[in-house]
Amino acid sequence: MSETMILIKDFRKSYGGFIAVDGISLDVSRGEVFGLLGPNGAGKTTTLECLEGLRRSDGGTLRVDDVDPGRVGRRLSRLIGVQLQASALPDSIRVDEAMRFFCTYHRIAPRFDLIERVGVTERRHAQYHELSGGQQRRLSLALAVAHRPAVVIPDGTDGHGWRPHPHLGAHQG
Repeated sequence: MSETMILIKDFRKSYGGFIAVDGISLDVSRGEVFGLLGPNGAGKTTTLECLEGLRRSDGGTLRVDDVDPGRVGRRLSRLIGVQLQASALPDSIRVDEAMRFFCTYHRIAPRFDLIERVGVTERRHAQYHELSGGQQRRLSLALAVAHRPAVVIPDGTDGHGWRPHPHLGAHQG
């Protein structure tokens, strides 16, 4: 039997009178690649933000590796790696500085090998705003998996630039 890494049961979230998510349920097993698909406004990002601990749910059950994202902080950040829909990196941060910063936060040695693996080695000393959109997304992915999280959440990708890749150094379960 496979181990459940993400559990969502009867999840609900509203904003005022607007119901963003109304009672979805699903589970994702270790090693499984799973995607939330739907039109704009369907509640995909809201669901992911609640799983990431960025928003509180209004009802139902959410678990990431049996951890309630609404009740923990640091423990959840060790479990998940998030590739955000829109970058929160400062324009002036260099690629190598970003990797050093993220790894310091997770209390691990910098994973400069990932910069090479995602194909931005030649831009290692470039500032974030100097990278192409594709290079920015690949850097974001490298930062998301640097601490070898059990769950990786790539939010807002369109299928381009996101492919599970065994050489990125993500958790191998």
